[in-house]
Amino acid sequence: MAHIYAGELSMIDPEVLNAIKRLPDSFWAFAEFNIGRNVDWFIVRPDERSTLILTELKRASTPFRGEVNGLWDKQSPTGEWEEAPANNTDTNPYWQAVNTANALADWLWNNQQLYREVNDIRPSGEFRVWPDLLLLSPPGTQHRLPLSPPSRYGRWWFTVEEWLRHVDAWMPKTGVQLTPREVENLATSLRLTEIWPGGDADDALRPVAGPIKSPTPSFNVNAFATYLQSLDDRLTRLEQQMAALSAPDPLEQDDPDERA
Repeated sequence: MAHIYAGELSMIDPEVLNAIKRLPDSFWAFAEFNIGRNVDWFIVRPDERSTLILTELKRASTPFRGEVNGLWDKQSPTGEWEEAPANNTDTNPYWQAVNTANALADWLWNNQQLYREVNDIRPSGEFRVWPDLLLLSPPGTQHRLPLSPPSRYGRWWFTVEEWLRHVDAWMPKTGVQLTPREVENLATSLRLTEIWPGGDADDALRPVAGPIKSPTPSFNVNAFATYLQSLDDRLTRLEQQMAALSAPDPLEQDDPDERA
């Protein structure tokens, strides 16, 4: 299971957190921290070419529509399309992921001596961070977006499971080589707290735990009829007992001769 560190605990999405726990032990995940821009999730896998994935998480109850390089609209509850809010630097949620990934890459390069164990200074091009947009909505929501960016740089995903499989399988063509110790040093440099230790030796993505199914009891019509009859018999006996208790006791009745 993955090693997970976090900054602002109250901002962590519990569904995504539980999913990331299922990643193999070779993964480290950093959640909700700030480098001048807020980072929702940063996934690292130490390797000859280390995996570095930035994931911008958005939850939307209604669909988005738009182009890669333009503002996006969001459908209102009444069905009308309205321009989605955007800040001064990010045109839409995809570009928010791209710009945050670039800012994180710059931070990793500029601060490499804080967490790397060797003295050689690696070039900035080795610290490229892949940008993902994880856009989660209620089942049946159909977003009106291109399938992917024309540049093939980054991707958006609409389910946690698809995104998780992508993270598990993704391998960079180039990049810096980080060791597990250096990734731990990185968590310390970012002042993150360990919230999930990981440490499972199984190096495979764990499947989703399905719901526990209780056995369905068989229904026997004859047995049920017998049960109803027994209830009716018990009710009759109770009525008879109540009638007997409420009837006057002959020994307690007044003697006509004594009243005279």
